[in-house]
Amino acid sequence: MAGQQLIYYVEDDAHIRDLTRYALEKAGFEARCFPDADGFFAALADRVPALILLDIMLPGIDGLEILRRLRDDAATEGIPVMMLTAKGTEYDTVVGLDAGADDYLAKPFGMMELVSRVNALLRRAEREAAAPAAPAEEEGPIALDAEAHMVTAGGVPVS
Repeated sequence: MAGQQLIYYVEDDAHIRDLTRYALEKAGFEARCFPDADGFFAALADRVPALILLDIMLPGIDGLEILRRLRDDAATEGIPVMMLTAKGTEYDTVVGLDAGADDYLAKPFGMMELVSRVNALLRRAEREAAAPAAPAEEEGPIALDAEAHMVTAGGVPVS
């Protein structure tokens, strides 16, 4: 069950934005939608969502730049992001995924598929958050922490 997880959606087309918000809310999510990056970043500073949906072609700052900023910020780098865009060629999809998107859905898309993909991304994020950190491997005074990319000798970091 989706519960009341918060989803942000940045989309400049009011019709698509409203339809998507309606579908997400009917699926049990709390959805907040924004026509541009300004309102989105203001809301993000106040409350971090469980997932973000982004259009690419937006007025002002485009969706790929928003995605870059999200991935460059430690507070938001791990939030799942799905691109929802009219840019539907294979090249566009590759650009979006390589830029850090977790999923990519070309317009027009079905609302049932969107909700299913949202649920899948949230399940994956929950599993990753619940996964235990890899233990450090030790051999005598030498310890390797693969998660932190750090080696210590006698408790002292080795560069």
